[in-house]
Amino acid sequence: MTALLTASNLVKEFPVRGGMLGEKRLLTAVAGIDLELHPGETLGLAGESGCGKSTVARLLTGLIPASQGEIRYAGSELSGMDREQTALFRKDVQMIFQDPFSSLNPRMRVSEIIAEPLAIHRIGTPGERRERVAALMERVGLSAQQLSRFPHEFSGGQRQRIGIARALAVSPRLIIADEPVSALDLSIQAQIINLLQEVKRELGLSFLFITHDLSVLRHLSDRVAIMYLGRIVETGSREQALDAPLHPYTEALLSAIPSIDPEKRKRRVIAKGELPSPLSPPTGCPFHPRCPYAREICAKERPELSEKEPGHSAACHFSAEIYRNDASHRSP
Repeated sequence: MTALLTASNLVKEFPVRGGMLGEKRLLTAVAGIDLELHPGETLGLAGESGCGKSTVARLLTGLIPASQGEIRYAGSELSGMDREQTALFRKDVQMIFQDPFSSLNPRMRVSEIIAEPLAIHRIGTPGERRERVAALMERVGLSAQQLSRFPHEFSGGQRQRIGIARALAVSPRLIIADEPVSALDLSIQAQIINLLQEVKRELGLSFLFITHDLSVLRHLSDRVAIMYLGRIVETGSREQALDAPLHPYTEALLSAIPSIDPEKRKRRVIAKGELPSPLSPPTGCPFHPRCPYAREICAKERPELSEKEPGHSAACHFSAEIYRNDASHRSP
């Protein structure tokens, strides 16, 4: 199947000044990743806070330029698009932001917020836009009678529903959701996740769902990519990555998920220490200072992301040795 969106060797560096002399350094937020998203698919991108997930989202939507690498949408390279192609890309690829409080303009009424992308892309007459906005409000579980209100008059979950309605307004093909439920209460999270699943099925959308919560990905994703310190360290189907991980970092993330069933997790793998600074990443494997299986080669040679079994890749020197035929390391 032809990919809808691809990223090849994607790099993003930010200049940073620090110290008494204001020495300029480069912070590598994204360190050469490859991603592929197919029509109708939900790809889950997971990792700790600070690993570069949100930067990837902004790169893929064209909100910030890449320092290196290539992004292609429907076969066309993003940086080489003409004005007409760019307008189509911005219509087809929409984003749901993490914070429902800051992602909505507090000076605009809800009707104006949802209608704004329709006006920008010159879709419909004013009357048709009003009808479209009212229908979208009903679709996301709100009332059209609330359209004249301002964002501060809504709860966090309701604001995120407004953000979803805005993203759906122009009938996109791909939605990039950057931690869309992390700022919400658990009960509200479930409602928003169910809503996203419903609109995906009804409209045939593709999703890139970004989160630090693997339990959310288990409900939403078709495929999973695990990110650590700006790099993809494991990719595979949901079942491969979450039920039979081949990278110690994925195993550690899964071990951190609480379980009320004592039979489900007989072994816990805990990542030592804190996430290193991207200003001074470790040599060799970026995870080796925290890895319980690290050996001498891990500090010297960075493992490439390679296929360990059909459709399942990991960036680990010892995946086969650690995980082959070893059920005690497998997360249920």
